[in-house]
Amino acid sequence: MSPKISQQIAEQIQEAQSHGRQKYGGHPNNLAHDDAHTDDEWAHYIADHNERARLGTPMERRQHLIKVAGLAVSAIEAIDRKLSK
Repeated sequence: MSPKISQQIAEQIQEAQSHGRQKYGGHPNNLAHDDAHTDDEWAHYIADHNERARLGTPMERRQHLIKVAGLAVSAIEAIDRKLSK
């Protein structure tokens, strides 16, 4: 079994999710904004930040990977909400 994700990283991923929702959806808890994205849009956003993670300083790469993780978690949560309807 793999070790658990650190609390610090989990909090940073949640902060990235909240920041993205605030910036693009108008409120950090705007799940409707997340739910409106298509699978292709999620894949594009994740690929964009993943590509950016290949460049820059180690800290810049880390920041983009945190965004990738936040986007992936948001996409998974949106899928789960759609499946639970």
